[in-house]
Amino acid sequence: MNVIDIRSLRKSYGSRTILDEITFTVKEGHKIGIIGANGCGKSTLLRILAGLEPSDGGEVLRKRGLVAAYLPQEPELDPELTIRQTLEASLAEARENLHRYHEILEALADDAGARDASLLDEQHQLQSWLDLHQGWHLDTKVNQICSRFGIEDTAQVVGNLSGGWVKRVALAGILLREPELLLLDEPTNHLDTDTIAWLEDALKSYAGAVMLVTHDRYFLDRVVGRMFEIDGGELTAYQGGYSDYLEQKSEKLEQEGRAQSRLANLLRREEAWLHRGAKARTTKQKARIDRVDDLRAQKKTVGSREVRLGFDMQHRLGGTILELCDLEMAFDGPPLFQDLNLIMRKGERIGILGPNGCGKSTLLKTVLEELKPTAGRIVRGKNTRIGYLDQQRSGLDPTQFVHEAVGEGDWVTVAGEKRHKIGYLQDFLFSPEEQRKRISTLSGGERARLLLACMILEGANLLILDEPTNDLDIPTLQVLEEALNDFPGCVLVVTHDRYFLDRIATGVLHFEGAGKVTFYEGNYEMFCRLQAQKVEDLKARQKVAEKKNAPPPREKKRTGLSYRERLELEGIEQKIEESEGRKAALEEMLADPSRIGDHNRMAEIGREVEGLDAELVDLMERWEELELKKEGG
Repeated sequence: MNVIDIRSLRKSYGSRTILDEITFTVKEGHKIGIIGANGCGKSTLLRILAGLEPSDGGEVLRKRGLVAAYLPQEPELDPELTIRQTLEASLAEARENLHRYHEILEALADDAGARDASLLDEQHQLQSWLDLHQGWHLDTKVNQICSRFGIEDTAQVVGNLSGGWVKRVALAGILLREPELLLLDEPTNHLDTDTIAWLEDALKSYAGAVMLVTHDRYFLDRVVGRMFEIDGGELTAYQGGYSDYLEQKSEKLEQEGRAQSRLANLLRREEAWLHRGAKARTTKQKARIDRVDDLRAQKKTVGSREVRLGFDMQHRLGGTILELCDLEMAFDGPPLFQDLNLIMRKGERIGILGPNGCGKSTLLKTVLEELKPTAGRIVRGKNTRIGYLDQQRSGLDPTQFVHEAVGEGDWVTVAGEKRHKIGYLQDFLFSPEEQRKRISTLSGGERARLLLACMILEGANLLILDEPTNDLDIPTLQVLEEALNDFPGCVLVVTHDRYFLDRIATGVLHFEGAGKVTFYEGNYEMFCRLQAQKVEDLKARQKVAEKKNAPPPREKKRTGLSYRERLELEGIEQKIEESEGRKAALEEMLADPSRIGDHNRMAEIGREVEGLDAELVDLMERWEELELKKEGG
């Protein structure tokens, strides 16, 4: 059944058309991702579907009695309520239905009530509703979702929460309601990677329909089954997730490119004819002139505007770039991190991962010397110049005009070349008209682009970025990834965007709890593999320990092992312990690159660890085989 039907929907702001006669259908259970450049109309479409903003034409046909819920990028909750009260408001219908169900049970216990068919029918309907919405244990439901979102103190007043925590509470409340249509605008912003992974699973199994706007490409790939792209007012639908979209989009552009090439050649010939002069434009040739007009109308520009950026260093990196030596930071409690050692080398791009509140942004501020560490020291190279993009996108004067943010005068110097401000800012999608806007009127994505423009002019050789992907659209993220990969300097970045880390990271610094921070070579995918291997190793060690500590079996008359196998079994546990010891020592070295000092040696150690992993798997399999044979003897 269709949840919502959109027919020839139109929306404009002044002379600019955002949505131009778009048509689509959403069925029950559909999971749809919406992508497009900043300002193309993604959020506007969600607000229209939620009934919060009118369209300029077309039809929005909703299923009868449809319950929809909308999560904006910046939710607004009642600041006077506590978190618990806010979440309880989301359960008002469920509480009411549960209360009514118990009222009916009491009524049916009466002889007169037992003969009332309408009560029995209402009871069955309420029972089905409560089954579907898990309405029997609402307190447990609230506690579970608070645990998933890391909400510990539900007595906190919403007005005292940060924007990120308000987003979490709002998202938790919407999921508790379980509407038939979920409309989510950037739901992964401010969430850590573990919470995002849980949200992926929750939305994949969600019974209702979901439409979401997000720049998280892995999230799109793992949750949605359809993609909507909005470009130039038009909506194009693609089957599958983000990877499928890329493949289909590539094919479409290739076909369109061939068609446009043919059309462009024909148009050039026709325009050349028109430019020959007045003699050629006789009455008999009016049809041909009309044909040129038609061709011009057909001709499209393949692709759309995209940001053009590239980071350049004004100062060469020295031998020392950034070193963290036994660094520790604590605030009236257990340390957020301790014994942290890190040496950054030329070309390294290190991503920082960990749950919300673990100390990632604090680490950046400590490196920037905005905070003084509890212990340890920070060594910066004499040639190190830092460029910083903070999570709040501060550093801009809201009273200034956009063109004033990049400095005084009409010219800027980029990579040693003098450029006019207007052209430079156009590279960041600020038209000449938009460059005369006040900074206070800019969207989050526009502020991020302007800050990137300012950062490039600084010519820094060490970029420190705190959640740089927030507010940026996917096309801009793709350009930013390429620019960072081409950057000859160093990058230290906090981000929850796993796809972004996979594309740019050469290493991952992971907050693992209890103040421990571990460095892993490679991108996010490699980090996940190493983490999974650690879990498997732990299970294997626990299994060996359980076997060792198990009570001795009853004495048997004989074992099922040969003399040679008994000797092998006696020595195999020793081999396992030796291999695990060697592997632990190597992993400790990898966690502290300063002890190695050479990338080639680090690669050799990595390969040796992989060899030991394979060896341990073989040893464990053989050990289990011999133990089973022994026990069955």
